[in-house]
Amino acid sequence: MDSLDEELVCVICRDILVDPVTLPCGHNFCNNCVVQLKHWARNAEPGTDDEDDDNATPTSPSLAVPCYTCPLCHSSCPVSLELKRNVVLHNIIERHWQAGASSLSCDLCKGVQRAAADKSCVNCGESFCALHLMPHQENPTFRDHVLVKPTTNISRLCKQHGKELELYCQTDQCPLCAYCMLPTETSHHHHQVIKLTDAASIIRDECKRELAKVDKDLAAVDNGLCDLEETASAQKDKLKKQEQTHLDFFRKVQLFLDIEERAWRKRYSVTCAQVNLMVDRKAAKLKQSQAILRQAKGTLQIAFGMENPMLLLQVLSSVRSTKIKEQDLGLKELQEVTNHLKNIVPEPHFTKKRNIPCILTALGELFSNQVIQLDTSNAHAQLEISREGITVGAVEGKHNEVCSAERFSTSFNVLAKKGYITGLHYWEVSVKNIPSWAVGVAYQSIPRVPPGSRLGTEENSWAFSCSKGGLCCAQHNTEVMYFRYEKQLENIGIYLDCDSGILAFCDADSVQCLYTFYCTLNAPVFPAFCPKFNENEEFSMVPMVIHSGIID
Repeated sequence: MDSLDEELVCVICRDILVDPVTLPCGHNFCNNCVVQLKHWARNAEPGTDDEDDDNATPTSPSLAVPCYTCPLCHSSCPVSLELKRNVVLHNIIERHWQAGASSLSCDLCKGVQRAAADKSCVNCGESFCALHLMPHQENPTFRDHVLVKPTTNISRLCKQHGKELELYCQTDQCPLCAYCMLPTETSHHHHQVIKLTDAASIIRDECKRELAKVDKDLAAVDNGLCDLEETASAQKDKLKKQEQTHLDFFRKVQLFLDIEERAWRKRYSVTCAQVNLMVDRKAAKLKQSQAILRQAKGTLQIAFGMENPMLLLQVLSSVRSTKIKEQDLGLKELQEVTNHLKNIVPEPHFTKKRNIPCILTALGELFSNQVIQLDTSNAHAQLEISREGITVGAVEGKHNEVCSAERFSTSFNVLAKKGYITGLHYWEVSVKNIPSWAVGVAYQSIPRVPPGSRLGTEENSWAFSCSKGGLCCAQHNTEVMYFRYEKQLENIGIYLDCDSGILAFCDADSVQCLYTFYCTLNAPVFPAFCPKFNENEEFSMVPMVIHSGIID
C-alpha cells in the first residue's frame, strides 16, 4: 500500500474515506463514522469508565458535556460541535477514483466507487485493492495463494504458478502451464502432454464419455425415483385401505354397542313399566282396605265415650259387619309381590369388574370368523349352492332332483348347518344386483310348505327383505314394518345376541342400523337366506355371498 492510499483510508471503517470531515485534532474520518461515534457518546453513561476506580474524581456538573474521542489520538470532541467537510481531501479522493476508474476494481470494496485492484489471487478467483490484500500478506492461511497482476482472466491462470495455461495432460486430464513441465516439477513427468489448443477434440470426447455416464446415472436416478414413487403410492394405498378397514371395524363395534344400549334401555323401560303396573294394582287394593280400616278405627274411638249399652252394641255390630276378613287384606299376596319385585333385579348387580371382561370377550368372539355354511339338505330344489357352501342363487331349472321332506317346497329358502342359542354372532351377506331377497334367522322347525314357509310370516322366523325399487320390510309374525331406504343395499350385516334376545339388520357399507327385533329365543336359531323372495320377480344371475365376519 503506498502512502497516498494510506492517507485516504478511514481507520474506523477501514475503507476509502467517503464525505470526509476533520476533527479539531486534525484527523479525518468518514462523516457517517463520526455520526456513529456521536451516537455511542450520547448513549454512554457518565463515569462508566471509572466506576471501578475508588479514587476517581467526580465529574463537575459544568463539565458534564457529551464528548467522543478521536480513535487515533484520543482527543475529546464535543458532540454538539458541527464538523465541516474537508473539501480539499474530498477533491483528492475524487481524483483518486477517476485515476483508477479505467483499471480493474477490487471485488471486496463496497459502494459504487470501488478502489482499483492491486493484485488478483489465482486460488480465490478474486481481485483485491491494497487494503483488502493485507490478509493475503499477513495471514498464514493465504501465504500459499498465488498473487498476480490484476487480470480478468483468472480462470486461465495456473493455480500453482500463476502463469497462463497452455498445455494439457492427457494422463491426469488437466490443463498445465509451462512452469508445470520444468525439471523441478515432477508431478507430470512421463505423462502424455499436448498443447491446450490441440486438446479440444480429446476433451470433447471425454465430455461425450462423461455425458454417457451422466445419462446412465440420470436414468438410474429417474428409475429409482419412479420406483420410489410407485412404492410410496402403493404403501399409501395399502395404509389407506388398512385405515378404512380399522375405521369400519370400530364403526361396526360402535354400532353393535349402540344396538345393545338401545336394547337394554328398552328392556329396563319394559321392566320398569311392569313393576309400576304390578305396584299400582296391589297398592290400589291395599289403599281400599286402608280406607275401610281407618273408618272402623274412627268409629270405635267415638264409641269409647258412649254410656248407652245399646248404642255400643250397635256400633260394635256395625264395625264387625264392615270389617274386612283377614284373608281379604292382601298381606299374603303383598309378600309374594314383594318377593317377585326383588327377583326382577337379581343379585349381584352390573359391575365393571365382572361384566366388562365378559363383554370384551364376547366382542372378540364376534369377529373370530365364525364360519357359516349352507345346508343343501333343506335348500329349495331351484337353489344352486357353491361347493364351499357360502354362495346361493336361484335358477330357473331344478338344480337338485332329490325330493325330501326337509326341503322347502315353494319358498326359495335355505338354512345354515349350524344354529345359535347363546353368545354374540355376526355375518354379512352380499345382495348387490339381486332384484328381491330376504335374510334372517329361523328355528329348525320352520314349516317347509306354505303358509309358514315364507320367512318372517310366523313365530318361528324373523326376516328382513328388500324388493325391486328399494322397498324394505322387517317382519316377525304380526310385527311388520315397511319403509324405503335412501341407498341401494349391497351388503347386509346381521347381528345376533342370543342371550339378550337382540336381532339387528344393518347396512354394512354405511354402518347404519336398519331394524332391530327384540325376541326371546327358546331354541337354536339358524341363519336363513332367500335369494328370490318375490316369486313374480325375474331370476338373477348374481348369487348371494355369505361372509363370516366383516367384509374386507
